[in-house]
Amino acid sequence: MRFSEIAAIRAASRRLVLVLAVTTATLPVLAWLASHLVAGPVLRGGVLAAGVAPAEVASVPLTGLAGGEAALAAGLLVASTMVTVLLAGPILSVLGAHSSASQLGLLATLALVVALPLAAGSAVRTIDPFSGREQPLVRVLGTVSLLVLLWEVASELQVRGGDVRVVIALLLYLAAGTGLGWLLAIGVPSGRRTAIVLPTAMRDFAVAAGIAATAFGPAAAAPLGIYGILVLVFGAAAVYAVRRR
Repeated sequence: MRFSEIAAIRAASRRLVLVLAVTTATLPVLAWLASHLVAGPVLRGGVLAAGVAPAEVASVPLTGLAGGEAALAAGLLVASTMVTVLLAGPILSVLGAHSSASQLGLLATLALVVALPLAAGSAVRTIDPFSGREQPLVRVLGTVSLLVLLWEVASELQVRGGDVRVVIALLLYLAAGTGLGWLLAIGVPSGRRTAIVLPTAMRDFAVAAGIAATAFGPAAAAPLGIYGILVLVFGAAAVYAVRRR
């Protein structure tokens, strides 16, 4: 994504603000409802954390792989990240958490994980040292990176029989987020629709795990490993479905 493409976000600024406002207000509620299917306050806290997490970083390259407006997806990623820094603690406090997360520390972590890679990628695309010849390779590397990330998350995951209700709760939350994304994308072109649905449905499981551990204790991060698998599988399936059409 070039810096010139980021400027194109202004053309969709009203839709972006609408999506950001609705997801900020609605996703925590959806996560809170889904968490009631889970036994125990600690595991429920893990589900709640997914509701205040920013858009998943992988949703931006996945949007590009699906032919969508990656610039808009990146805009939603950055905006939702700032919302998480400012509002995650207060929202979780309202929902019963005892968060002691430092907003400054969270901002520094998100800048390292989200902002720097995004800026570096935009700089390379803007300079365009290979005149676009690297794009097929980038798509291949993006797909391989997604598979590696999926494998790493799966390898660390240990699903027990008691986790079935957690899986069901997270599946319902993911389905509800996808439905919300489709509603917010009504009336927009297909490329922009993808850029809204994927970031809305896919929330950053790594950031959510950090928030859960801080707000509810280390054990609360356990459901986010399951959520990470679900999110990455959903994103890969969505790209496959869109490209087939």
